[in-house]
Amino acid sequence: MGAPRRLGGIVAPTLVIHGDHDHPGIAVIAERLVTGIPGARGETIPDADHYLPLHTPERLTELLLSHLR
Repeated sequence: MGAPRRLGGIVAPTLVIHGDHDHPGIAVIAERLVTGIPGARGETIPDADHYLPLHTPERLTELLLSHLR
């Protein structure tokens, strides 16, 4: 069974984060994860590329800490 078909079996709280200036394929993958994983939440960081920890560390940290609480 391929990975996309197993997404529905993920039970861990899931946060999918990507930047809006990332490669377009990343947005497609992020959406697939959010829709395929029950209860998953997606966040897009404006004006950010693929290097979120380097270019938007404050916003990334906010989202992660909020998700973990």
